[in-house]
Amino acid sequence: MDTSDHQLLQEHLRNPSGPALAELVDRHLPLIHSVARRITTNDEAARDISQIVFLRLVKKASNLPKSLPLTAWCHRETHSASVDYVRSEVRRQKREKTAADLDAMKTSSESWNQLTPEVDGAIDELSESDRALVLLRFYNNKTFPEIAHELSINDDTARMRTNRALEKLRVILAKRGITTTTALLASTLPTNAVSSAPASLANSITSSVQSTCVTSGALAFVKSHLLVLGSLSIGIAAVTTQQIKINQLKETQRVRASPVAQSQRSTRSFAISKIPKAAAFSEQDLLAIFANPDPAERLWLLHDYSLQVSTKHISEALELLRSKTPEWDSESKILTHLLLTRWAKADPEAAFGSLDTANFSLERGHSLSILSALAALDPKRTANWLTSPVNTRAYYPIVGHILSGTIAKEWARQDPRAALEWAQTLADQQQAGAYSGVLETIAATDPQKAATLALGLKAGNARNDILAKIAQSWARQSPLKALAWTSTLVSEARGHATSRALESWSKNHPEKAAQYLDENPNPKYLKIIANQWSKRDPEDTANWIASKPESPQRDSALADTLWHWTTQTPKAATAWIEALPAGNSRDQAIAGLAVAAVEFDPRSALEWSLKITTPSLRNDLSQHTFKAWSRSDPKIAQQWANDHQFSPDN
Repeated sequence: MDTSDHQLLQEHLRNPSGPALAELVDRHLPLIHSVARRITTNDEAARDISQIVFLRLVKKASNLPKSLPLTAWCHRETHSASVDYVRSEVRRQKREKTAADLDAMKTSSESWNQLTPEVDGAIDELSESDRALVLLRFYNNKTFPEIAHELSINDDTARMRTNRALEKLRVILAKRGITTTTALLASTLPTNAVSSAPASLANSITSSVQSTCVTSGALAFVKSHLLVLGSLSIGIAAVTTQQIKINQLKETQRVRASPVAQSQRSTRSFAISKIPKAAAFSEQDLLAIFANPDPAERLWLLHDYSLQVSTKHISEALELLRSKTPEWDSESKILTHLLLTRWAKADPEAAFGSLDTANFSLERGHSLSILSALAALDPKRTANWLTSPVNTRAYYPIVGHILSGTIAKEWARQDPRAALEWAQTLADQQQAGAYSGVLETIAATDPQKAATLALGLKAGNARNDILAKIAQSWARQSPLKALAWTSTLVSEARGHATSRALESWSKNHPEKAAQYLDENPNPKYLKIIANQWSKRDPEDTANWIASKPESPQRDSALADTLWHWTTQTPKAATAWIEALPAGNSRDQAIAGLAVAAVEFDPRSALEWSLKITTPSLRNDLSQHTFKAWSRSDPKIAQQWANDHQFSPDN
């Protein structure tokens, strides 16, 4: 069996001049270099970032958890370094050129060249577990049995979780303005995501890292190249989203709970009443909260802890979270947010200072907690900070959208009209984010009011975007009213708003959304409903789509539905297709089945693709399927090709 990545890391630590590092470079350089080049669009920068990532790997090797696939770690580090490179380049440009260049990165095309700037950022937004699955499957081209073995799960679980992760990636891309399908992603990523790195780069990195590790200046060299997260100006460590424990819970608990409730609380938690009021920060006390077996009580204790801990001990608590708790823990995220909010309110000057060095694209929400608190405290000053000419980060499209939305959300709770007037003075992505912050906050409780305010905004993409979001929010409460409202919108806003309303409705009641579309036919909305419905009941979805008149939209919806169906119950999907009459609909259904089946049964996928009657579709899909099979099992694939006189060059 091949030596694992983590075994090679340990071997390198024992023998830095040995061959282990070269093997790791050979395994992971194609992915690292491809991601870096895709984000930076600069060959030299990609080379430099590749070296930086391997330097980071050597430095952190002893602390990497064995449960974390090295592919996932490499992708995250490469994305971080590449984003920092892009940001540093942006600062050198004038404000107007910066906004124009970065706006060009936002696209709605499905082609790989246009998907390129966004795909790695979208993958980085996935959770650790979902990111690992996507990277192992579509970047490393591992089979489901290989993924299952690496993650210690069974084959079916690996397949299902990977399919769900791919769907989450599609949703993230959709939020970035890129419309695609899971079927297209599944077929495009393995072919394009990772390409060969320059031949000389592997040797260059290996020799560079090894020489650096054995010299006395190694630490300085690494520090000079690492792209690090700015720390808070008062010395609060730059925290990663993590968990916590307790200290200084005083007698507030007894005031909140009755004697009866107190007696019913878990005896396994520590005795809160025994904590001295003047107790110093205690790691054990904080950890004891997380040892409490009652989830509801844990949250209650964490909230009280966030109120009781002294502001001078907040930095210690955050450091404890950073160093000792898992990044994904939701309770840790809650406590981190509460602590940072308290600190920002207690020392707003230092909090504003911390924003000047914050890295919003990499921190996963910590500086946004500070920004929210400051916006609630002084929305006008926070708004001025955002639009300051020296704040170049705010003109990076996605970052600007998030920052303005965070400020507007808090301002809207105090003075929605003032917040809306401010939003109208902003440009492009900032304006869209601010509109969302104000009007989505209102729409959550009063969609009619939000809709009225939104219609008073200046026409344009930003207004159309918020109209769609209001429709989505409204449809959760009253889908028929939401759709009646979207039908009154002008044509350039109507389609997107209606799509979002139907998507929202379909998530909970796809059958009712389908019935609405039956009564109000429009083929362009078929796919929206089918995408949600097929996750629950693919057979009913397929039958519903098949009953519709033929159209390109119907064919696309059918292909996606069969993809979902095949990933759930392939035998039933196969039987359904076999009963279809020959024609374009059957071809599209086969395409959906083949794209899904290639991941776990490439032989059947290829044989099905050859049954397609449309020559161009048959040729393209069969070639793609054979290439995917050849990557996972080249000998068997070639033998099948020889036996069936199939030419990969057709």
